[in-house]
Amino acid sequence: MTEKTLDPRYRINIESGLRVMIEEENSDNSELIPCYVKEIISSDSIVESGVKIICEDDKVGRIKYIGTESTYKKPIELIIILEKKIRKLVVEILSNHDSNWWENQIPSLVQEAVDEKQKRGIKQKEELKIPEYEQIEETDFFHLHLIIGYKKNWKIFFEPIFKSKPETMKKLVDLSSYRNLPAHSKDLTENIEEKIKTYFDDLILLIEAFYRKQN
Repeated sequence: MTEKTLDPRYRINIESGLRVMIEEENSDNSELIPCYVKEIISSDSIVESGVKIICEDDKVGRIKYIGTESTYKKPIELIIILEKKIRKLVVEILSNHDSNWWENQIPSLVQEAVDEKQKRGIKQKEELKIPEYEQIEETDFFHLHLIIGYKKNWKIFFEPIFKSKPETMKKLVDLSSYRNLPAHSKDLTENIEEKIKTYFDDLILLIEAFYRKQN
C-alpha cells in the first residue's frame, strides 16, 4: 500500500473516506486511533496539530498520519495489534452465530493446545499474580489460521471478509513465524519487516472494510 504524504497545515491529500490515524479530541487516551474521514472541520496552519476532522464513527480529532499504523509503528507492534484485531473479529463473528462457539466452532487441535497452555501456566500465573485470560487470548497466529480456515468457518464467516483462502492462510502462518523470531533473539530482516507491514495493511483494511459495511 502506497502512503500519501501529509502536510498537516492544509487540506492537501485529505479526502472523504481516507484512512488516517488521529489524536482524538477530549480523550484521556494518548494512543492514536484509526479513523476514516467523514468531514474536514478545519485546515488551520498549526503545523504540529494537524488537520481537524470528523470520522465516520463521529469521533473528532487531528490527523497525525495518513494510512495505517504501519506508517509509524515498529513491525513487532504491528504484529501484536493485528493479532488482537483478528482475535476480536473471531470472537464477534463466531459468538454471534453460536453461544457455545468455542466448543462448536473451534478445531479440536486448537482447543487442546490452548487447554494445555493454560494448564502449564497455572503455577507461573499464581506465582506472578498474572490474571487468567479468556481462551481466545491464548491463541496465536497459527491457531487463528486454523480457526479461520476451519471447514465449519471459512465459507460462511471468513471468506466474505478475507476473500482468498490460500493468501490469508499464508499470511497468518508467515506472521506466526515472524512473531517468534524476536523471542528467539533473532533479528527481523529488512525484507521481513516490509512483509509484516504489507500483511498488516492487507489484513487490517479487509477487516475494517467488513466493519464499515456493518454500520
